[in-house]
Amino acid sequence: MTRPHTATGAVKALQDALCLERVLRAGPDLSTARERYADERSASGAQSVELGRRMGRAPVEEVPDWPAMGQDEVDVWFRAVPAGTWHYLYEEPGQAAGATPPSPEAAVGR
Repeated sequence: MTRPHTATGAVKALQDALCLERVLRAGPDLSTARERYADERSASGAQSVELGRRMGRAPVEEVPDWPAMGQDEVDVWFRAVPAGTWHYLYEEPGQAAGATPPSPEAAVGR
C-alpha cells in the first residue's frame, strides 16, 4: 500500500511563495509581514501534517476487511480517509470532486 504520503511538497512551496508575496505587499513593514507569514504557513503546515497522519493511520491502524470489499467500497473508503481536512486534490474541504463520503468504517459496514 502506497497511502502514507500526501505528495504536497511542490504545492506547499507554491503556497509558501504566494503567501510570502501577499504578506509582503499587504504588510506595513517587514517585521509584521514575517509574523503574518509565519502564522499563516504554520497553520497550513499543520493541516498537511494532519492529513498525512490520517492517510498513514487509516490503512495501518483502521484496517478494513480488504478481501470483502469491492472496488466501489475501496473507492468510498479512500475518499473518506481525508474527510474533514482540506487538500488541494479536492474541490471542497474534505470532499472528493463533489462527493460527501461517509466515514471509513461506514464504508465497510463496521
